[in-house]
This record gives sequence, structure tokens and C-alpha cells, in this order.
Amino acid sequence: MSVPSHILKSVFENRLAELDVAGTLAAAEDKEDALITAETRRLHIAAHWADLHPGDATPQSRIPGTQHPIRLGRDGTPTIADFAAAELGCVLRISDGAAAKLIGDAVDLRHRLPKIWAAAVAGQAPGSQARHIATATRHLTQDQAGFVDARLASAPGALSWNRLHTLLQAAIYQADPVGAEQRAALAAQERFVRLGRNSEHGLKMIIARATAGDAIWFKATIDRIADILARQGDEDPADIRRSKAIGILAQPAQALQLLCQHQDDAWDGPEEPADLPDEPDLADEPADPETAPEPHRPLHIKPSPSPPDRARPRAVAYVHLSEEALSTGTGVARVEDVGPVLLNRLHAILGDHCSISMKPVINLAAGHAPVDSYEIPARLREQPQLRYPADVFPYAAAVSRSIDIDHTIPYLNPDKGGPPGQTRIGNLGPHTRDHHRIKTHGGWQVRQPEPGTWLWRSPHHRIYLVNAGGTHPLGDSQFAQAIWRAASQPSERAAELATTSLR
Repeated sequence: MSVPSHILKSVFENRLAELDVAGTLAAAEDKEDALITAETRRLHIAAHWADLHPGDATPQSRIPGTQHPIRLGRDGTPTIADFAAAELGCVLRISDGAAAKLIGDAVDLRHRLPKIWAAAVAGQAPGSQARHIATATRHLTQDQAGFVDARLASAPGALSWNRLHTLLQAAIYQADPVGAEQRAALAAQERFVRLGRNSEHGLKMIIARATAGDAIWFKATIDRIADILARQGDEDPADIRRSKAIGILAQPAQALQLLCQHQDDAWDGPEEPADLPDEPDLADEPADPETAPEPHRPLHIKPSPSPPDRARPRAVAYVHLSEEALSTGTGVARVEDVGPVLLNRLHAILGDHCSISMKPVINLAAGHAPVDSYEIPARLREQPQLRYPADVFPYAAAVSRSIDIDHTIPYLNPDKGGPPGQTRIGNLGPHTRDHHRIKTHGGWQVRQPEPGTWLWRSPHHRIYLVNAGGTHPLGDSQFAQAIWRAASQPSERAAELATTSLR
């Protein structure tokens, strides 16, 4: 049935309660169609942005770090100017990396997957599914991608995610069986241990890939320690005790001591895995109960000759506390690479057997005396790292201590007219290397009217304010341009003129 437009319009006016079942379903269908249209329009815009910034038209330069042509898609797609993704990303309120990925998906769809692109343009394929196919086929040649395109042309929008993914994998294998075999062999050799990106309530995921044997032995040791914890009175479920066992294994001396103390315990754990190396055949040996091996004791452990504390690993944890938390003993702490943690849960991060070395509290409000050198002393470098842990480019995603600390107003040697005190808190900010290049060679400008506040102006004069609260787009209005002019520092114009004269 058709629904009057005034009923659909009420959705925007927050009067959903007025809709009956049919009206609600019609509104949901209408908005889903609008969402698919918007996703497709975004892909169209990304592809058109690539057309407006062709790599072939990028001026050639021998200066290191300048813009150069790159291929965001793969075989069969045109190149694009290196810095183009940054400004599009800011308008879409995503990072420049996410914008580059969007452009790459768009050109791959248009040039390598024309049937799926046509389905998306017709509103038959959700943009998210089309982009998923573009990403999954990026390693294929243009002809191989065309094979997948023909096989899946009618699948997006008609199948669930799981069924689509299964068909996609099968089509990729058919398109490139030799490459699929090679990738399978390479995957079998990959080993890693990583920490998950997100943390919640002080808990973090550990993701690892190891050989089957190593994984089985690791799991057996985890199970053994979890069993010991239960014998010591730990009433938590087995999975929680296994999680605790990882913390014990992170202290090798403690784990060794614990296993030594309980190595003679009878263990009701699982049988040895069937795929482990066979034990020597003892069928013909006398069944002496004093010398026969016990069935559940795979770990043969000797006590450590050194005190356990000496074998404890060392790690550095940066814990950020507010003045209120320090004075009241309650509140939230921020642990770098972990995230926010309740103050009374810090012991879960640091552990019960952790030796803590306290550093004097750094008064961030007091700041540090500026220096005249280009190099940033360690005592000064730690200030911006603690004050501004994230990249200060608009909508940047990087949060790390490895980010470069860069001068907002480019450093000018005092011998060539540079003012004193250029290396100071109010003229420093963290940038990734790519954003440093964009600032230096990509037509972007930045001002820091006060410590911790940055104003960026894009090549097309859009203004973005970045501070501790994130990125705030101000647009390109007269008001925004007035703010940009007001943020100019007296020494900035002199530095710009001096830098221009050196080029």
C-alpha cells in the first residue's frame, strides 16, 4: 500500500508514535532506500573526486615529501594525486586514510567491477556490499576481477552477508586458483601475537596465530594453571581462571614457582591431544607404580635457582590521573594503550606482584621553558605527548607515542632571522609523517592561537578547529575566515615571509 507523504514526513518530526504497523514498515523501507541511495551517491562523489585530481596531472618535483601520483585502486584503475584524499575526508568527517579507502573502492568498482557498479547505481546493491567485494578482489588482476564481477552481478542486495561472502570466496578461488593456493601456503606460515585495538573496563583481547603444536601446548599450560587456581580456592568459572592464567604466564617466575609447587598433584584435566608426537612405547616395560609415568603430567619442571622476582619482565604503563582523582582516590584513570579504567581497578592492570616506580607528577598547566633549537629535548617532548596524545590533523585517527612532534609555525634558524623560543608548547603538535607532508607540501595551513587549539585551512579555504574535544568544521563562511585571520600570530607572518624568501 502507498503511504501519504505527510505520514513519512512525520518521521523527521519525531512523531513515530503516530504511525501504525503499515506506516512504520513503509517508513523503514523508504529510509532504507534513501540510505542505499546516499551510499551510492557517496561512491559517485569519491570516483568524481578522483577524476578531478588525476595523478597524471600532478606536477613532478624532486623535493622529498612533495605530492606524487598513487594508485588507490588496483590493476586497471587510474592514478590519483597523493594529497587528494585529505580534503575529501575532512568534508565527509572521516580520516584521510578512510577517504583514500573510499576512493580506492569507488574506482575499483567503476573500472574493475562494472556489473556490480551498475547494480549499485541502480539502487539494487547496497554500497557497503559493493565496497566489500571491491576490497576482497583488490589483489586480483583486472581480468580476474571481471570473472568475479560476472559471477556475483546479481548477488548483492539479494543475499545475506554470510551467503554473499561464501559465494565471493568461491568466485575468487575460481578466478585465481594458483594465487589462492599460494596465499593459503603463505597464510599457514603467518604467526603473530597482537593486542586488540579496543579496551573495555580494563580488559583487552589477545589475538594470536601459532603452529598447531605450540597452540595446543599453550592451551594445556593455561588449563593446568586454571586447575591449580581452583585447587587454591578460586571459585571463578573456568574461562575466567584461564584468563587469570595468562596474567600468571606473563610473570614467568611466578608461573614456574606455581607449577613447581603443584607438579605432583593428580590432575583431572583433559587427555593429551591425539595429534601430539607419540610417546615412547612402554608396552613391554614392567608396570612399576613408582616409576611408571602418570597419565596427566606433561610438564616436567625444575625449580628456578634464582629468586622469582629477578625473572619478572619489565614494562612501562603510563597512567593519567586528574587532580580530583589524586585528591579523592576515586574516579577514572586513562591507561595508555588500554583506555579508561576505574581507579579502583588499576590493580587489575598493574597486577598484584608489580613493582611500581613513581615519577614526579608533571604539572601540565605550568608548561616548560621554550628552547631555541630545532631538536625537541626529552623533557619538553613529553609535555605534548601527555597533553595531546592524538594526531591533531582534522579527523585524524592515530593515537600513539610514536607520532612525530612537529612545529606549527615552521622552524627558522635564528641565524637566518628566526625568532627566539620557537620550540615551545604553544608551537608544537603531534602529526603523522603523512600529515606533516600534507602540511608542508599540500597547500594546507595550520595555526595554533593557544596551546592545544589548532585551526586548519584546507586548499579550498575550509576551516577546521581541532582541540581536545575533536574536530569542529567551521566551513568557508566569512565568519570562519575571520576566525582564521584572528588566529594569526605576530611571528607567523615574519616566519612565512622568511621561509618564502629561502625557497
